[in-house]
Formats: sequence, structure tokens, C-alpha cells
Amino acid sequence: MIIDKIRLFLLCIAWLTAIINIVFGQVALALANAGVLCLLLFFVLTLSRLKKESIAIIILLLVVASFFLDRFPSYEEFLSGGRFTLVFAALLPTMSLVRSVSLKVERVKNSQNLLKNLPTNISTSGFQIASHFFGSVINTGTFSILSAALPEDSDKNYRKSVAEACLRGMNTSATWSPFFVAFAVGQAFIDKTNSWIALGCGIFVGMLFNLVSLTVFAHGSTYNKIKLSLACLSPVFPILSLIMFSVLAVSFFFDFTALSAVVLVMPVMIVIYLLFNFNNISEIYSDTKFWLFKSSDDITVICVAMLVGYLISRSNTINHFNIFFGLSIIPAWTLLVLTPLFITVFSFMGIHPVITTTIVLSLLTMGHAEIHPALLMQAHLVGWAGGTMSSVASLSILTSSNMFQVESRELAFGPNLLTAVIFSLSAGLLLGFVNSLI
Repeated sequence: MIIDKIRLFLLCIAWLTAIINIVFGQVALALANAGVLCLLLFFVLTLSRLKKESIAIIILLLVVASFFLDRFPSYEEFLSGGRFTLVFAALLPTMSLVRSVSLKVERVKNSQNLLKNLPTNISTSGFQIASHFFGSVINTGTFSILSAALPEDSDKNYRKSVAEACLRGMNTSATWSPFFVAFAVGQAFIDKTNSWIALGCGIFVGMLFNLVSLTVFAHGSTYNKIKLSLACLSPVFPILSLIMFSVLAVSFFFDFTALSAVVLVMPVMIVIYLLFNFNNISEIYSDTKFWLFKSSDDITVICVAMLVGYLISRSNTINHFNIFFGLSIIPAWTLLVLTPLFITVFSFMGIHPVITTTIVLSLLTMGHAEIHPALLMQAHLVGWAGGTMSSVASLSILTSSNMFQVESRELAFGPNLLTAVIFSLSAGLLLGFVNSLI
């Protein structure tokens, strides 16, 4: 147990130094380097506790690095990459804290009760829309909130339908939300301005998908479904709007990336909440600590992937690979169609999107000037959304399986499998068409 306490301490130090690094930059270089060291020690102590799947992903990432790096990086390059990675190490702990607090917010409980009282014939649409908006801020924490809104006597088929609806809703909010790891990963390769433009495109893509899928999977009038479902969100809408506005304001006003703004804004908002809800501190601390340990694998994998991506993006070998594969002569619209489909299909095979994304974005951002960066970013987000919607190895499937008490393989190989493919392909075609017009 002493090792776990040390791991928690090291992660919290890395988290704190990431925030300091965001605010003060080069002025606090020594503290950022100390944070990198703490993060490295956290990885060392976590290594023996990693799941086999996480170890496999890390090995694949190292293999990718060996192909794309023209030489072994220097100490300074590793240290610079470590400082770049710090903010990613801070994102998942931040979201764990947000998840823990959200379960205690009274307005969230009010939304749960409204969802529980929805008529059965439109409840799946209600859960899908609710998960889309909840998911835009708390990601997989959505499943714990919405599963608690199910009637206690729900049968297996009903739980499965609701779980599938929540997966469709939550995962596709990755197309427009800055709170997802997917967006953070994309920003490692795409500049800030085009990343925000991509989120603007994602609002249209995400909303269009949900409108179409509600028509296909639910019964009754689409207008009535949306109206009643949105009514369930009325208690939390002011909170979600305030969070989004705060992140956008801090990002634009202080010229931060969305990832940096999230890491800065959310702890501040939570401290303000705790000042007025002091009695919840103990439970929130315990719950956050639980989720920090539970997300150790994800933190490790994401940080390794970002370090590999950082080093690859600064390697000369990437240009040779573009020439070898002839990517520069393939039409831009074709690559935009293939990118989300490639990420999605490989996710079905158990290959985490962080691997395919690192490869695809490394190649395309360095070697194909005709692809608009914002559309490439959106293609990546679509692929991530589609892949995690129906991959048996995705955290979304595993979490929803546990929360809704449905077998993970039933969720992964159900109707969402074909839905994810159609979504990735059709969104890719749309992005390719838009790129041809630019």
C-alpha cells in the first residue's frame, strides 16, 4: 500500500507542476523538469501494475517510434518531450476530479430523476441526447450518472438498448468537445486555431449524426423526442454552459490551448464548488483517489503516445515515409475519407486509436499540404468517436458494460458496430467533399 501512496503523491506533483508550467512557462522550467521526473517515477512504479492490453499498446508505440525516428533522442529532447507530455498527465486526473464532483451536484441528480421518468418508448433517445451533452464534459463518467437513472426493474434488453444509446451519444460528442483525450492528442499535431475550427465543424457532424441515429433507433416523432429529452437536461444546462464558456474564454483570452484551459479552469471551478459544499470533500477525495488509481493505465499509455508523437514530429524520417508510401500524390479527399475509417476499423481489431492516430497524424501533417488541418483534425475525432463506440477494448465499452450490467461483447458487436462504420465513412466523405471546395 505504501507504493500506491507514493504513486498517488508523484502523480499529484506532476499534476500540480503541469498547471504551473501552463501558467508560468519558461519561468518555471526547473519545476516543470521536476514534474517530468515525478511522472517518470510514477511510470516506473506503475509498470508492474499495468494491464496486458496497456503493455501491448506501449510496445506497439515503441515499435512505431523505432520505425519513424532517425536516431535515438538526446537527453534534452526527452526532457522537452516530457514537459510537453505533462499537460496530458494532468488531463485525466482533472477529469477524474470532475467526475467525482458531478456525482454530488444536486442539479445532476435532478436530471437523473427526469430521465428515470421518461416514457419507455422515447427513453433511449433521452439517454442518447443526455449522454451526448454530459459526455462533452465528463466523458465516461456519463455512464455512472445515467445508469443510476434506469428504473430498478429494467430488463436486460432495455438496459442493452439504453447502453447502446449512451455509447452513441457520449462517444460522438468527441467530435466537438475540448474535454476529450482525443482532442488533446490531435492538438499535439494540429495548431490551436485549426483545432478550434475543427470543433466548430464537429458541432455540425455530431448533431447531424444524433439526429439521423435518433430517427433510426428510436420510435415516435423526432421533434417530440428531442423536446422531451432536452427538458431532462434543463437542470444541468446552465452548469454545462458555464463550463464551456469558461474554458473558451480562458483559452482565447490567455491564448491557451483547449487542453491547457481545461486543466486550469476545472480545478478552480471545483474549488469554488467545494467552498460552498464543504461536507462533500471527504467523499469526493475518496472517489477521486479511486479513479486516479483506476486510470493509471490510461495516463501511462496516453503520455507514452504523446511522447512518441512529439519525438516523431521532430524527426526527419517522417518525410522519407511520406515519399515511400506516395502519400503526397494521393488525392486529399481520399485520405480524409480513409482516415476516420482506418482509425475506426483498427479499433475494432483491438488497436487503440492513440496508436493509429499517432501514425496517421504524424504522416499527414508533415507530408500533405492539400489537406486542410481543421478537416484532418475533425477526421481524426470522427475516427476516435467511431472506434471507441464499438471496440471491445475501449474504455467506453468496458465502463458502460460494468455500469449497465451488459456483456461488453454484446455492446461491441451489436448494432453500434455497423453504425460506427457508416458514421466514419459518411463523415469522411463529407469532410473530403468540403476539402475539395476549399
